[in-house]
Parts: sequence; structure tokens; C-alpha cells
Amino acid sequence: MADKAEMARRAGTLLMASLFLVTSLAFTGIIFWQAKNQDKAPSSAEQEAIKQAVKNGENKTGENMLEGTQLANFTPTTERVAELQITDTVVGTGEEVKPGATVTAHYTGALVSSGKIFQSSHDRGEPIPFSLDGVIAGWTEGVPGMKVGGTRRLVIPAAKAYGQAGSPPSIPADADLVFDIELTAVQNP
Repeated sequence: MADKAEMARRAGTLLMASLFLVTSLAFTGIIFWQAKNQDKAPSSAEQEAIKQAVKNGENKTGENMLEGTQLANFTPTTERVAELQITDTVVGTGEEVKPGATVTAHYTGALVSSGKIFQSSHDRGEPIPFSLDGVIAGWTEGVPGMKVGGTRRLVIPAAKAYGQAGSPPSIPADADLVFDIELTAVQNP
């Protein structure tokens, strides 16, 4: 019995360390991207307009914020997602993503159970770069094969997302996720 408990403790520790690593890599990528693009910072007048838009529930382009709304063309379900589902809604014509690539994409993520959007790059007004080696398994497995200019929907089982830990406060434990991804650029290894 003690061996099983020790194995469970080790597995939990490994899972938490993995989640910490993935989160750290994502934040590091965002920080490097922001540092690289500092010269593109908005003027003080633009910053004021952005603040006012956010205050009014809009993103910096004046469009309504997506976070907290329902994902378009998706029917929520309480049935568990058994395996990664990949659907191309628009097939791109540009370069194809290879495993291990760094992609730049607009994305919108929602909970399968409610269809409620927990995060969208559209709310920031610009696509975000991601290394496929530093994201959840559903993206690592589901994005390769996409072509620039394409749009893909990934329906991801919890085990290939954030698992039992979730990603509080937006993503509860054992949550199946759905992402709409619009690929704008790729840098293959």
C-alpha cells in the first residue's frame, strides 16, 4: 500500500512540475515576444483609447470582448471527450506546420461543457506566437499539418489539456477544451 501511495505522490509531483514548466515556457515566450515588439507600442493616445475600450468591455480594436461569451458554432456537451478531434474549417494555402514548430496564431479557447470562452487572443487584438514544444499536448498533436491561412478547431480531452489540475480560475479540473485556431505564421525547425 505504501508503494502505491509513494507512486501516486511521485506522479502528482511530476504532473505539477510539468504544468509549471509548460506555464513557465509560455510566459517566457510571451515576454520575449513582447520585448521584441516593444518598438510597436501604442502611443499614449492609443493607450487611452485601449483603456477606455477595455472599460467598456471591448478589445483594443473596439470589438466586443469574447472572454465570457459563447463560442460560435459550437454546441456544448457534458459527454466526455474520448480523443483529440481535429477539424479544418478553412484549409490554408501557406507553409505547413511541422512538429516542434513555433506558430503565430489567433486562438479562442472554451470549455466543452458550457461553450464559455475562457480566453481569446482576439481580445488582445493580435495573434500570439507559441512553440509547439511548450503548450498542452492537444496543441502539440493537433496543430502540425495546418497550413498558414487555415483555421482549425481542436476538441481536446482533459488528459491532453490541463488534466486533473486544471488551470484555475478559468479552467476547472478535468475540463475538456475546444480551441479555434487561425494560423497566421509558422517557423518550422
